[in-house]
Amino acid sequence: MKKSVIIGIVGIIIILGIVGYFYFSDGEQESFIEEQEILMQGEEWFQQGNIQDITQFQTKTSKELEDNKISQMMCLKDIKIEENVGYFLEQNTEVLGLKWVRLSADWYDWNQVEPSGIYSKYSIEPNQDKLVSDLINKGITNIMYVLVYWDEELQYETEDYSRFKTEEEIQDYLDYVRFIVSHFKDKIEYYEILNEPNIPENTPQDVRVEDYINLVRRVIPVIHEEDPDAKIVVGAVTPLFTDALGSREYLFSILESDLMPLVDGISWHVGAASPDYELFEDYYYDYPNLVQEIKDTASANGFTGEYIAEELIWRTPVISTIHEPWVYSNTASAKYYARGIVTHLGLDLFTGLALESLEELPLMVRAIRNLCTVMAGATPTDLPIQIQSGAENIKYYTFLLSNGDKLIALWTDGIAVDDDSGISVDLTFDGLSGNEVVAVDVLNGYTQFLVTEGNTIKDLIVRDYPLVIKIK
Repeated sequence: MKKSVIIGIVGIIIILGIVGYFYFSDGEQESFIEEQEILMQGEEWFQQGNIQDITQFQTKTSKELEDNKISQMMCLKDIKIEENVGYFLEQNTEVLGLKWVRLSADWYDWNQVEPSGIYSKYSIEPNQDKLVSDLINKGITNIMYVLVYWDEELQYETEDYSRFKTEEEIQDYLDYVRFIVSHFKDKIEYYEILNEPNIPENTPQDVRVEDYINLVRRVIPVIHEEDPDAKIVVGAVTPLFTDALGSREYLFSILESDLMPLVDGISWHVGAASPDYELFEDYYYDYPNLVQEIKDTASANGFTGEYIAEELIWRTPVISTIHEPWVYSNTASAKYYARGIVTHLGLDLFTGLALESLEELPLMVRAIRNLCTVMAGATPTDLPIQIQSGAENIKYYTFLLSNGDKLIALWTDGIAVDDDSGISVDLTFDGLSGNEVVAVDVLNGYTQFLVTEGNTIKDLIVRDYPLVIKIK
């Protein structure tokens, strides 16, 4: 190799290292530099004995991607100036590559309304309109608007107060819904009825389930009068990991009601789920069974629409809050996001994230961006694979892409740690032989061709976050 070429490669590594030092925090700088060395030199990262070139996985923007069923939420209250439009547009479509967005022109929760003094109003700001239009033009497939409504004149001081018991309150809500749907009917397809209505805190967010069901019955014809093609989503209850707020009972009351043939989507909030905390452990491992119970109950009562899991979030010290004290390292958080996205897509759910402080959490951003690209056009399917390993906690999901390619995503499903060296796995699938097989490390953004022996990938290295194998 010529001296000039060697100097050039060394220079690239040094520059990448300097960028990484300022872009990442704490121990992530060292990890970033090591990653660049892997990409330059090749290493047995995916498969023992495989030292073929490891390259950077190439991601795409929203405009370039098929539907990946991945979204995040935003509040149009944050869109005050044109620069805000550009920021949120780039964040969703260029940085992440999302295909869905969940938004509202109003605060989602009462605890944001009261201190701000900002209530619902019958107007949409020009920059808010611009953002919605630009998101669509940049490749966002669907937008779901959350129809919350905060009335400044509302009196709720009584001890047993809850909303939408009186005809006056219901009519005020219907009038506001009519305004919103009329305004956005050419741009927005999905409308979600309220946000976390099961919060029983004697506030305007508290709606008893029987009143919620009645409100939905009343609001459906109003929405369809303004937009016959609009789709209606119900639920949006607080995370299901605890019964403290009665979220499961509330959701299942909706699922067992006569609303099921009338609506197009059922949603619930997921929150954080991991085996790290005793509060979440049973919920984490039993979650697929809970989802199946939700589907079985809804379909038995006439539902034929879409299932939407919302507000997945694994907090780090950067985005910690006193109300949600469970915190993960930046690396573990990114791994749980990756697990959560693949799990929900594998369960055939639309997957909504609750993302904060993207600039300070680059590992999380990278994992989500890689998954937005690799999972685009993926539909869960049952591939008969066999896994041989000493580990008993390997989890996997299989998918079919629109072009006929197949995906296998697998990981070890214990507590996520910052530095997992992985375990050796032999994976067998009848469709491997003679096909090109590529692995994608979604956390680090690596990709490499795998070596197969007939229908088996021997000595595959599986870690505690999804490894995605594409069979072309």
